[in-house]
Amino acid sequence: MYLRSFRFRITLLFTVIFLLCSVILYVASYIIISASIKSEEYAFLESKLLEYWAIYQTGSLDLLINEISLQRFMKEEKLYMVRIAGRYNNTLYLFVPDHWRGFNFYELENQHSIKEGEIIRLASHETAQVLDISSLYLPDQHILQIGISNTQREKTLAQFRQAFLLVIVPLLVLSFFGGMIFSSRFLWPVKSLINTTKEIIRTGRMNMRVPPRKSKDELDELIGLFNRMLEKIENLMNSLRQTLDNVSHEIRTPLTRLRGIAEMALRPPSHKKNMQKALVEGIAESEHILYLLNTLLDISQAESGIITLNKQRLDISELILDMLDFYHYLAEEKDIFLDKQLARGLFIFGDLNRIRQIISGLLENAFKYTPAKGKIEVATRTENTQAVIHIKNTGPGIKKDELTHIWKRFYRSKHAEQQQGIGLGLSLVKAVVEAHGGEISVQSKVGEYTAFQVKLPCL
Repeated sequence: MYLRSFRFRITLLFTVIFLLCSVILYVASYIIISASIKSEEYAFLESKLLEYWAIYQTGSLDLLINEISLQRFMKEEKLYMVRIAGRYNNTLYLFVPDHWRGFNFYELENQHSIKEGEIIRLASHETAQVLDISSLYLPDQHILQIGISNTQREKTLAQFRQAFLLVIVPLLVLSFFGGMIFSSRFLWPVKSLINTTKEIIRTGRMNMRVPPRKSKDELDELIGLFNRMLEKIENLMNSLRQTLDNVSHEIRTPLTRLRGIAEMALRPPSHKKNMQKALVEGIAESEHILYLLNTLLDISQAESGIITLNKQRLDISELILDMLDFYHYLAEEKDIFLDKQLARGLFIFGDLNRIRQIISGLLENAFKYTPAKGKIEVATRTENTQAVIHIKNTGPGIKKDELTHIWKRFYRSKHAEQQQGIGLGLSLVKAVVEAHGGEISVQSKVGEYTAFQVKLPCL
């Protein structure tokens, strides 16, 4: 099970990356060390060639041979081969350390063209030893050659390889366990998310939260988003539960009345007029239930973003003016002063029927709570890139602690309980406004006024 876990895969990835980095570092170091040793050896060859060339320049071949014999007797730290050849590459003098075996130095006589500074590689037939030989022409066109073995270089590189192998194994073990610790700490928030989700599924408790780490990194942000999502789901479930309770409560009364009407109509003796009256009342109650369900469906679709909007170019002031023609008679009937201040040429992009729902919902709310001799103000204006609809009415107002609750479904303030309604009008208005990318706000002062302000994007 652990081998299939994400934790193991992260640990394995960490170890593989460490191994690759170690191999890259090893290869680079190996190349640098090998090149450095080669460079040092070639510098040694060049220095010896120049030293012997200077001796030959000031003396003779015999003097040079004596100097080589003297240095051989002194046993220098670095072992090297010396060969002096004639003009035709025939060997005149050859000095080779005693333990260098398997080299056929006569192969050097087969070199037809020898270039100064060019490295000639001569391999042993008995061992893996290789000589790197550099050449220099003496003033009389004799050839001076000095060679050095690769034994010390290969020994140093072999020691480096062994050291790497001795170090890399414990480091890989440490990197694996370090990766386990790192992945455990790294995946702790994910593990907390998994445990919280399992506990929510097991218990059904949506009030559980993942404890934040307060590290302010991406995983902490993920935990925060997850907790906010749980809070949103919990609020939605509570809202759904409350909505279902309210719907069942609201539908129970008309359904009970509808059943009572049907039972009254079925009681003998039944007259035609009683049957017709029962049908009329039954249709009215069914329409009330249908209106309630349709309104709830509209609110849900608007809030979830799946509502279909047939948007078009609308002159919002002209639309409000047309609607106010209908409400003009209602204003006269209730003795309400209707003040209109509509800006001309104020265009938005919206659904005609849905915008009518917004305006009619706010106007009906204003007429419902405006007393006789009261006043309703309807105004439109432009604010930055938004069209503003302002509807204000005098009346009882709304208490400050109730302002945040008026958008909830089925909520009705205390003074609103005396008026007819089911408490869905403002919920629908807010949902439709937000579906159009707008916003709605309210201001109120108890005993004086209530003012709603809708902002919609302008064209």
